[in-house]
Amino acid sequence: MHFNSSYPLLFSILSLLFAAGASYFLYRNNPLKFQQKWMEWGVMGLRFVSIFLICFLLLEPMFKWVTQRKEKPIISIAIDNSESMVQNADSAYVRKQLKDDITALSKKLEDKFRIETYTFGQKTEANNELTFSEKLSNISDALESINNQNYNLNHAATLLISDGIYNQGSNPIYALPKGAAPVYSLGLGDTTQRRDALIAQVRHNTTAFVGNDFELNIDCKAYYCANENLNLTVSEGSEVLFSGKMPVQNNSFFGSQKVVIRGAKEGIHTYKIAIAPLTKEANNANNSRYIQVNVLRSKQKLVLLYLAPHPDVASIIRSLENNPNYELKAYELAEYKDENLNDASMFILHQIPGLRGEGNKMLQRLQTANMPLFIITGKQSGLTYLGNAGALRINGIAQNFNEAQASVNQNFPLFDIGEELTQSVQKFAPLISPYGTYQVPADAHVLFYQQIGYVKTTSPLLFFCNNKGSNQTYLCGEGFWRWRLQDFVLNQNQNQTQALMGKIIQWTSGKTDRSKFRVNPGKKFYDENEAIRFEAELFNDLYELMNKPDISLNLKNAEKKTYTYQFSKTDKSYSIDLGNLPAGEYTYEATVNGMQSYGTKTGTLHVKALQTEALQTCANHGVLRATASETGGNFYLRTQLDQLEKDLLENQNMQTVVYEQEEMKDLLDQKWLFFLILALLTLEWLVRKWNGFI
Repeated sequence: MHFNSSYPLLFSILSLLFAAGASYFLYRNNPLKFQQKWMEWGVMGLRFVSIFLICFLLLEPMFKWVTQRKEKPIISIAIDNSESMVQNADSAYVRKQLKDDITALSKKLEDKFRIETYTFGQKTEANNELTFSEKLSNISDALESINNQNYNLNHAATLLISDGIYNQGSNPIYALPKGAAPVYSLGLGDTTQRRDALIAQVRHNTTAFVGNDFELNIDCKAYYCANENLNLTVSEGSEVLFSGKMPVQNNSFFGSQKVVIRGAKEGIHTYKIAIAPLTKEANNANNSRYIQVNVLRSKQKLVLLYLAPHPDVASIIRSLENNPNYELKAYELAEYKDENLNDASMFILHQIPGLRGEGNKMLQRLQTANMPLFIITGKQSGLTYLGNAGALRINGIAQNFNEAQASVNQNFPLFDIGEELTQSVQKFAPLISPYGTYQVPADAHVLFYQQIGYVKTTSPLLFFCNNKGSNQTYLCGEGFWRWRLQDFVLNQNQNQTQALMGKIIQWTSGKTDRSKFRVNPGKKFYDENEAIRFEAELFNDLYELMNKPDISLNLKNAEKKTYTYQFSKTDKSYSIDLGNLPAGEYTYEATVNGMQSYGTKTGTLHVKALQTEALQTCANHGVLRATASETGGNFYLRTQLDQLEKDLLENQNMQTVVYEQEEMKDLLDQKWLFFLILALLTLEWLVRKWNGFI
C-alpha cells in the first residue's frame, strides 16, 4: 500500500508541526495538573493525532492498494460418453474402473491444477456422469467447446479420454487453432480388427412417389470372412422383398448391392436390411439397419420468379434442388411466359413487385387465384405496390435500409425449428431490411424478429399468415446467401439453412387448415436421439386463439402400450416436449378435455434407431495420437496413467499465474477515519472531564 497526495510533502510536515504546536499550547498554560506526568502527555497525544489527521485529510491524500490473485493452470478432462466405448474388449474396465481411475488422477493433480470434467457424445456437457449411452461421437465439438470456454484463461491442457471413433463433426486433428492448449490423449478400446460383417451404409431417397420404382444402394463390409457368403435380405414386416448372396473375396472386404423396390403404395414404409449372422462373429449389432421411405402421390411444383439475377436466387435453388418433394423452376420476370402457372403448387417472388411496379400485375393475378406465395423483399422491391396488394405494409423513407439479425420468437406455434437451428440463425450475418414501421395482419405468426445491433425490435424479419384464403410467407430482407455461407462455416454443412427453407416451403405450399383444433408433431421422422415436440392450437367460433381448456395426448407404441401426456399452455397455444423415445412406430390421439365438439386429432410418427456407434467397434488410436501431436501434447494408453500424471506435474510450462491489480482510493472516503477522529476527541474529552478540567 502506497500513499500519494496532490500536495507536496512539505505540507504534510507542516501538518505535523501545526498539530504538535496546537496540542502543546493548549495544555502548556493549563492551571490544573494531572497527578501523573504520563497522563498529561497522553491527553496531549490524543489531541495531536486528532488535529494531524484532520489536517492531513485536507491535503486530499490517495493510497494505492495492490491485490494479488493466483490462478492455477486448468486441466480439462473430456470423456467420451458414447456407446462405442463399451462395445470393445475392455468394456468391463470402462464401465467399472474408468471413473475411479479418473477420480484418483484428478486428486493427484488438484494441488497444482484446477480440474474441470466434461463428457461428450453428440454434445459436450460439463459433468462427470458416465452412462455410455450417447448415440453419436463428436470429438471436434468437445475440443472446440472446451477451448472456447477457457478462452483468455490459464488453460494448461485438455485430457481427451476416448476410443478415437468419431461419426459427427469435423476431423478432430484440425479442430483447434494454433496456440490452443495441448491435447493429451488417453486411448481406450481395442485396436484389433475382429471377425465382423456389417451394413456400412444404405443410400436411398427418403421420399418416393406412387408408380415410381426406387433404389436402395446397400454397402456391406466384412473383416476376416474371406471365401464366405453374406446372406443379404431386404424385408418389410414379414414380407421378404429381396434375398441374395454376396461372396466375400478377402479379409478386408467392401461390396455394394443395388435393390429396386417396385410398386410401393402411398404411405410411410419401414424396410429392414440385414446380413445373417456368421459363426464366431464379434459383433451382431451392426448386421441390420432400418430405413424409412415416405411414398407420396406426386411432387409439388414450385415456381421461382426474380426481378434480376441475385445471389439469393442461386441460394434458394441450391437449398431446394435436392429435396425430392419439390420440382423447382426458376425464371427471370422479364422472360417469364406463364409457364407452369396453372399447375404450380406455389410461387416464390424475389423482390417482386419492383421499384417501378414490375410484376405487380403478376402478383395480383396470383392473389386472385389464391396461389400460396413466399415473398422476399430487398433493395429493388416496390414496397408501395407490395403494401397495396399483400399482407405487409412498410411505412418509411424510400430506399432506407437496416442491417437486421434474426431474433427467434420462442413462442412460434406453427412448427419447430429445433435447438441447433435456433442457435445458428442468431449467429448468422444480418439481412438488408427496409427501414420503417411494419404493419402485418393480426393473425400473423412471426418466427424471426429484427435485431438491430443489440436492440431487439418488434418488426418482423420472417412471418407467416393467411391472406384471403391462401398461405403467404414474407422474408423482410435480402442476403439469404450469407446465411448459407455462414451455415457452412459454423457447421461444416448447409443442413440448417436447407431445413429452414424446406419448412418455409412446406408450410406455405400446404393446404390451409381451417379446423378449430390443430395438432402438429413437428415432423413424421425422428432419430432416437432427437427430442419430440408437439404443438397445438385451439380456436373459438370467431377463430380467435384460446388456451383455457386442457389438451391430452395419448401415445401408443407398436406393442399397443399407451402413454398419456398433458399439453403445457404457452402464450395463446399449447406445447409439449416428450424428450427422447425408443425407436419404433407410434400413433397419437389428441383430445380437448371436456369439449367433444372439437373431436380427436390422430396421426403417426416414426422414431429411427441410430446404429452409428455400432458400425465401427475397432478403436482409432491413430486419430488420438495425431490430435495430440498436432497440438503439442502426448498420447497414452490406460496402462500409462502414472506416466501421464508425471508428465503433467513436471511440465514447467504449466504454472500458476499471479495477477496484480492496482487501485487508487481517496483516503477521505474511508468512513472509519471519521469514527477514529471522533473516538480520539471523545476519549480526550472524557479524560479531561474526569479530572475536572471541564
